[in-house]
Amino acid sequence: MEYNQKEALRYLRARPGDQTAQVLVDTVYLKLRNEVQARHVLQKHRVQVDAAGVTLDSGVRFNSRDLAAHLKGCQEALLLAATLGSRVDAAIRRLALGSVAEGAAAQAVAAALIESYCDEVQAQFDTGGLAQRPRFSPGYGDWDLAEQRLLFPVLNCAKLIGLTLTEGCMMAPSKSVTAIIGLSEDVQCVWNKCMTCGNINCPYRSGE
Repeated sequence: MEYNQKEALRYLRARPGDQTAQVLVDTVYLKLRNEVQARHVLQKHRVQVDAAGVTLDSGVRFNSRDLAAHLKGCQEALLLAATLGSRVDAAIRRLALGSVAEGAAAQAVAAALIESYCDEVQAQFDTGGLAQRPRFSPGYGDWDLAEQRLLFPVLNCAKLIGLTLTEGCMMAPSKSVTAIIGLSEDVQCVWNKCMTCGNINCPYRSGE
């Protein structure tokens, strides 16, 4: 998968032109890249969207007005789960024990890598000419993080890619993503997750 230094620096909240930070994230990437064991599940489903939520063709329903608004006009959607694997989590812990700076950089690099991996997985999927809307994940807007418990069985995450949930609905391995991607005929749709997020004060907001 592609390593995007610019994205890693954004997650690290480095100042523009900070060469020390550039060297740091590049160095950490070299230490992480051989630990990556990226895996994913990607499924296409029919969806029914109403003002209060979204229902899958399997009967599973997600209650979120924000998700419903995001998928308005879609009759199909992709369900995605992706992970960099447990070895990346272990490597991040090791780096953090040796250096606070490298630990922070490792978190940033891994965050950039999982996003890049998701982008590549989506780009390779044949949508039949439909445009992909930005990823929308549990925890965004009013979509309760607890609804991960509904999404995981649909994707069979534990069996297929070794991705599990803690009691607090956090993912393990931690460098993982779950999301719904609407499919529509709207070719003007821009593939940028930041467009779907209402947190205008987020330090990672791209501004695009």
